[in-house]
Amino acid sequence: MPNDVIVFIADNVASNIRELEGALNRVIAYSTLTQSEITVELAQEALKDLLSSNNSRPIDSQLIIETVARYFNVKPEEFRSKKRSRDIAYPRQIAMYLCRELTDMSLPKIGEDFGGRDHTTVIHAVDKIGQDIEKNPEIRRAVEELKKNIAGK
Repeated sequence: MPNDVIVFIADNVASNIRELEGALNRVIAYSTLTQSEITVELAQEALKDLLSSNNSRPIDSQLIIETVARYFNVKPEEFRSKKRSRDIAYPRQIAMYLCRELTDMSLPKIGEDFGGRDHTTVIHAVDKIGQDIEKNPEIRRAVEELKKNIAGK
């Protein structure tokens, strides 16, 4: 693959390694299907739908915290506080779950972004919300709506 194509993909798909790998595979597949040489123009055509959605704000813990806080009508800074009341703890757990699902952040990094919590707290939140999504259709709908809001769709 030509260097200029690799640079183009790296410059335009920067959110995480999975997306980068997917973009690379998409360009190779498009080249194979059209039996064309891999060029920057071919990469632009193969990735046109990916690139148009890539212009929005990158998904990070800050965006997730802001979106979940707005949804549950709590202040974003309360997610970093030591408060453990249910009206703050549950939205915080949902935000941790979404950080794990929508980003490639490590458990310790997620915990750090939520007020210095231990990675085991993040594991508990991810497991709990995952179980709640399976059991409760209302929670499932809320999490799906939050995912759409975060993705900007």
